[in-house]
Amino acid sequence: MDNRAIDINRRDIYNLLEHKRINDAFDAVLHFIEETGIGGLRDEVEQLKISYSFMLQYLSQGILDPQRDQVLQRIISSLYMITDRCFIAAKTGTSSEVFYARRRELGNTSLSSIVDQWKAATHKHQLLESVPAEQQNKQALTQVLKECENLETTVFNKLWSSFPLTADDAALAKEILSDEATPVHMQCLITSALFLGMMTLYDDTKLALLAQTYATSKSIQVQVRTLIYAILSLYIYSNRATRSASVKSSLEAMAINPAFAQDMATLQFLLARTRNTDNITRKVREDLMPDIMNMSPDLVRKIKDKNAPLDISDLEANPEWQDMLENSGIAKKMEEFNEMQLAGNDVFISTFSHLKSFPFFHTLSNWFLPYHAGHSLVLDTFSDSAASVDQIIGHAPLCNSDKYSFCLSMASIPESQRQIMFNQVQAQHSELKELKSTELPDDNKVREAIANSHLQDLYRFFKLFSRRREFVAIFDRDMDFTSMPLFEDHTGKLSTLSIIAEFYFKNEFHDDAIKYYNHLLSCSETVEPIVFQKIGFSYQNLGNTREALRYYKRYLLANGDDAWTLKHIAACYRTMKRHDKALEYYKMVDELQPQSVATTLNIGHCLLEGGNVEEALQYYYKADFLNGAKHRAWRPIAWCSFLTGNDERALTYYDKIIAEDKATAQDYMNRGHVLLCGGRIPEAIESYRHSLSLEENFESFRGIFFNDSVHLKSRGVTSEDMALIADALQT
Repeated sequence: MDNRAIDINRRDIYNLLEHKRINDAFDAVLHFIEETGIGGLRDEVEQLKISYSFMLQYLSQGILDPQRDQVLQRIISSLYMITDRCFIAAKTGTSSEVFYARRRELGNTSLSSIVDQWKAATHKHQLLESVPAEQQNKQALTQVLKECENLETTVFNKLWSSFPLTADDAALAKEILSDEATPVHMQCLITSALFLGMMTLYDDTKLALLAQTYATSKSIQVQVRTLIYAILSLYIYSNRATRSASVKSSLEAMAINPAFAQDMATLQFLLARTRNTDNITRKVREDLMPDIMNMSPDLVRKIKDKNAPLDISDLEANPEWQDMLENSGIAKKMEEFNEMQLAGNDVFISTFSHLKSFPFFHTLSNWFLPYHAGHSLVLDTFSDSAASVDQIIGHAPLCNSDKYSFCLSMASIPESQRQIMFNQVQAQHSELKELKSTELPDDNKVREAIANSHLQDLYRFFKLFSRRREFVAIFDRDMDFTSMPLFEDHTGKLSTLSIIAEFYFKNEFHDDAIKYYNHLLSCSETVEPIVFQKIGFSYQNLGNTREALRYYKRYLLANGDDAWTLKHIAACYRTMKRHDKALEYYKMVDELQPQSVATTLNIGHCLLEGGNVEEALQYYYKADFLNGAKHRAWRPIAWCSFLTGNDERALTYYDKIIAEDKATAQDYMNRGHVLLCGGRIPEAIESYRHSLSLEENFESFRGIFFNDSVHLKSRGVTSEDMALIADALQT
């Protein structure tokens, strides 16, 4: 079988199982076994068929079977697992994906033998380090350290590519994870390997081990990672995970950890926030950085020495530059950037994404490796200053992946420049350290920072790794955890739902905002009425005006004189071409805000769209006389004057627009219409030419010109006249 046929077979069996077509699934699984030639599985399927037949027989005879649901779940889970075993065995021999390459490479090597080699190398490294510093063999230390790191990667690859994880391998992994002598970075790599394996094929044993590790680990970093992994795995495989009694009990045991409730609330929000990473990246890349890079030469000359490179952090150093920065608009954007960073947003991904092409990141496990000063990369880059560098980089507001990128980029810089940069970073670190020393210790903040950092690591792997398409696209999903099985009580808390709903609303993820606000409404009868208003606004932005109206009106029941809501109801009716209803609500707003230019103009627009041109004119005149109109009434006055045949007044206003405002292609077009209908053809053609010069192309101009044919024909212009005018303009 080729890879495509293998994928199709598995997908079809999954569909049958999801729709509870068990008999058909049995036939499909047996066919898959035959197609892939995997021996030893047919007997397992036949035994399951016998159990299923007995269950159906008891059902047909009306015999009460209290174990029926458990038996059914076991049969379905077993069929899933057998399907996956066929799938992976067939793919291992044919697929070029890195997962199967590692299986082929390590298939005959046991996990225990690799772990034994790693333990021996680690012990050797400890012995070499125990020698007094002046007697240490640096070359031997470096060689053994890199051997340890290579073996750590091999352990990672073996655990990741093992399927299904055997009881012996699970026990060995559990032993390493529970051993306090195991370095934290190694424990993190093991949990990451278990998780990454889950992202290829679901495995009860791996998920249960992740959950158990969260419940028992003494390391905050390991706890936070395993919770992330367990929740993401449950999110992706909810149907399968809940069928396993061992997984259910392991997941339920996670709640024993005193930090679980707060961790869940934090993780829900942080995962929701990853939805905004692309927007943040786009803003930094397309808005902030181009403005800084394109600062006028005069400004750059004034704020830096001509021989020194421009450092963004220097821009705020001299108060005398503040006015220049304010006038350029950069100060405001830098302030916004700082606010995003302080809020925990992933502002550095666009910067560090270009630093993921180093050979270091060709090794898949390095994307999951916690930053630690004892890594050979750090030691090689900073030599004797590694310990002091770790104090700076280790506490920098960067994720682990970006810290390694920083080290790699520093390694390529000449020593003299590297020392200058190191001194600058050290000075900034001292200020940050002094600031942090005034803060009270907060365990929740520490856990949140670890979770935020690792989610950024994961985001980089699943978005930037060269072979990312071989893995589940986790961060392309909607991140809705409200209905997660087993954890509904923890994911449905009003405070958490409210925070996430507000986040989605603020960042214009309107579908998600509606979903979370509706969860709030379903969970409580005392939700603030403003939720109805926000749901209405989200529906309006999605173009669903009927639902928007429904929620806006529910809000009005509590706040009947809210001008903002009345305006938006009117706008919805106007979108629906219900001009009479739009006019009704705009007039309610007018009573509340009689001097509002916008409301007065909107009333005029509704009257004009409803065909009441003369009355519309009166409101446009009123708007023109109100303070703050800023010529907004001139265009509708000019157009209404044209429609009522008052060409002189129409020309007066179009000429005022051209003289005192920024005239558009439509302004010149409309002025041409007035002149054409008045028989002033040469002047009309000249005005049309101005309009054409502001349009993208002639076809665009022609389309707009003929769209107004109804109005022109009502004033005596024939189709032939219009065609001739268009041809005259084209020559």
